[in-house]
Amino acid sequence: MDQQSNTISTKDLSYFSDMFNWNLNCYNAFSHFSSEIQEEETKQIIDEVALMHKEACEYILGLIQE
Repeated sequence: MDQQSNTISTKDLSYFSDMFNWNLNCYNAFSHFSSEIQEEETKQIIDEVALMHKEACEYILGLIQE
């Protein structure tokens, strides 16, 4: 049985970096929008989307740290 390598290729690392940056940019944008919105229901939805992108960033960092 072949063991998977824990090594991340340069190409994979570049893609992880892109995914991280996409999610970080989305998180920052939605966090900003949330501070501009007055309507509470819409603000809550925007906060949930921001949290989703923050968690994606944390997940990607976890993959790289393994």
